Amino acid sequence: MLAFLARRLAGLALVMWLVTTLVFFLLRFSPGSPLFQMQGFSTSQESRDKLAEHLGLDDPLPVQYAHYLGRLLHGDLGRSIYNNRTVTSLITGPLAVTLELALVTALVWVAIGILLGALAAARPGGFLDGLVRVGSVVVVSIPSFWLGVVCVIVFGVRIPGVLPSSGWVPFGEDPVEHLRCLVLPVFVLGLGAGGIVARTMRASLADALRSDHVAYARAAGLPERTILWRVAARGALLPTTTVAGLMMGMLVSGTVLVESVFRIPGMGRLTVGAFAGQDYPLATGCSLTIALVFLLCNLVADLVQFRLDPRLRASLTRRRAGTAVAA
Repeated sequence: MLAFLARRLAGLALVMWLVTTLVFFLLRFSPGSPLFQMQGFSTSQESRDKLAEHLGLDDPLPVQYAHYLGRLLHGDLGRSIYNNRTVTSLITGPLAVTLELALVTALVWVAIGILLGALAAARPGGFLDGLVRVGSVVVVSIPSFWLGVVCVIVFGVRIPGVLPSSGWVPFGEDPVEHLRCLVLPVFVLGLGAGGIVARTMRASLADALRSDHVAYARAAGLPERTILWRVAARGALLPTTTVAGLMMGMLVSGTVLVESVFRIPGMGRLTVGAFAGQDYPLATGCSLTIALVFLLCNLVADLVQFRLDPRLRASLTRRRAGTAVAA
């Protein structure tokens, strides 16, 4: 287990370094400059040079990159160019909003997907089975941004007042209004993920129902309900759990567009604003935070799969035994 975790953590660190490097240089090579956005185009070159020296943007790119990596290794994401606040303080609040939105979306749509997939696999060839197979493809193909705009038009223009089409109310201020603000973003963000989970659960459960241990359970006279939920579902939940864990990371990264559409003060809006304003430290910090959450969700999914699947543990044991024999 420790060797498995160590390999995954090493891979996570490598990916984080690649993301840091890519975002850092893409921002510097992108058209425009934060100096012009802060002072305009009418200021003198001397004034811009002083501002660049103050912000540390006058150093060569390799030097800036080395300084940024050094601060990052000490947990310092830097300060925003525009308001001089630390990037960590700017990210904390929006990150909590994004994680709440992603977590609620995952819980709701994973539960719906597992239930629909199980019911579809229980009666193959039936109406619900066909609906899940076709509907899952359709909902996955719908762009979340387009669906969000449609929801804003419908609930903000056509039938206003039914559900909030934009804005955010903290739970501490009004719990009921807070839950109402979650309905449309959760629907738009998780619809495609629910389709993937339902399709995965249906396929996995259908294979499990054709397995030998299910045939043995039927021969032993167990009721079909018991066979479905206690025998076949155990094996089918393994790939579904893996997909659900990956979906959590994708939901966090997918909030960028959804939060912009519904004007939710989360990481999505903060990231879009940081890139639009070329706030180098804030944009890089937002990208690293989203990437870290995504990778941690993948890591948790891998650990859950390793824990639930004895074949992975046996494979790792054989590999270590083979290495020891070769040595």
